[in-house]
Amino acid sequence: MASSDGQGGELGITVRLLANYRQYLPRDHDSRAGYGVHVAPGTAAGQLLDRLPIPAGDRYTFFINGRHAERTQMLHEGDVLSVFPAVGGG
Repeated sequence: MASSDGQGGELGITVRLLANYRQYLPRDHDSRAGYGVHVAPGTAAGQLLDRLPIPAGDRYTFFINGRHAERTQMLHEGDVLSVFPAVGGG
């Protein structure tokens, strides 16, 4: 998991891009693990989601620490943000 770098009070967040989204992971990244990012305190999940390399307009589901979350949920030090592409069907 990522941890705070102690500079500027940023929060360490782990991002996990899953299923088809693994293709957008950093090149040197192990697809089974998350990669670390830093955000400012008071950052909402939606703000971080908007920074991820997911194509604009894609529909997806995301969890924070294994629980469904809303885009307005505030992130905290050590959170794990997991993002899955939406599953179609019916």
